[in-house]
Amino acid sequence: MPMMRLAESRDADALTSFCGSSLAGCYILSRFAAYANRYPFAACYVDAADGKVVTALSVLEHSGVLLTSARTDFEELSLALPLLSVRTVMTNSAAAGRLPFPLLPTRQAFCCLEAAKDAPAADDASLHDVYDLISSAIPDSFPAGREAYLHFLSDFTFRQNRGLARLKAVVCGDRVCACALTAAECAASAVISGVACAEDCRGRGYGKRVVSALSAALQKDNKTVHVIARNEGAEGFYRRIGFQPMETVAWMNIQ
Repeated sequence: MPMMRLAESRDADALTSFCGSSLAGCYILSRFAAYANRYPFAACYVDAADGKVVTALSVLEHSGVLLTSARTDFEELSLALPLLSVRTVMTNSAAAGRLPFPLLPTRQAFCCLEAAKDAPAADDASLHDVYDLISSAIPDSFPAGREAYLHFLSDFTFRQNRGLARLKAVVCGDRVCACALTAAECAASAVISGVACAEDCRGRGYGKRVVSALSAALQKDNKTVHVIARNEGAEGFYRRIGFQPMETVAWMNIQ
C-alpha cells in the first residue's frame, strides 16, 4: 500500500500540527494518545510528504475518522480504504464528496466560539446510570444492553484514566437526571457527546447546565469545544446556548 502507513511515535508532532483543533483531528489525536497502534482493535494511519502529515485516518473497531487536506491524493485513498479494517468512515462532507463510497446520513457540527458560562454540575456519577440515561435518549448510538454498556465502560474509563475523557451530570438524590461527556479529547480540543436529560426532567435547564459546565471546564484548559447535533432539535438547542455551525459531517460505508 504505497500511500497510508501506520503512524509511529516519530509522527506525533507532525500529526498534532496537522490535526490542530479540528473536530476530526480531535478524534484522531485522542485515539492515538489512548491506544496508538498497541491494540489489535485500534490503528492510526498517516500519509506524509516532506515531513508533514497530509492525510490521517484513525480506525477503532472498524469505525474510522478521516482528516484530509489540499495535498490528499483521493484516488489513492479510495484504493487504500477498502484494504484497511474499516467499515464506516466519518469525515467532512467535502472530503466525502471526493470519494466513491456510499454516503450515510450527514449531521451538522457546531463549535463553542464564545466563552461558555459555567454552571453547577457534578464531575462524577454512576457510569451505569449515565449509560442507562444516554441509551434511552440516543439508542442508535448507545444501544441498551449489558454488552454495549461494558464496551462503553471499558472505553470511557480507559480514556478517563489517561486524562482523555470527562463528564458532567446533574444528580438528584441517587438519580442521574442529565449528563454530557467527551467522546474525544486531546490537548487542543474536545468533542462533546452523550448529551441526555431524563424525559420527566426536561424543561428545567438541566441539559443546558451540563453542556455549559462541560464546555466551560474544557475552555479553562484552552480547548476548542465541538459537538455533532444528531437532529434538528439538537441543532436548535446548541444554537440557543451559544454554539455556532461549522461544518457538515458525513459518514461513508466502506464495506
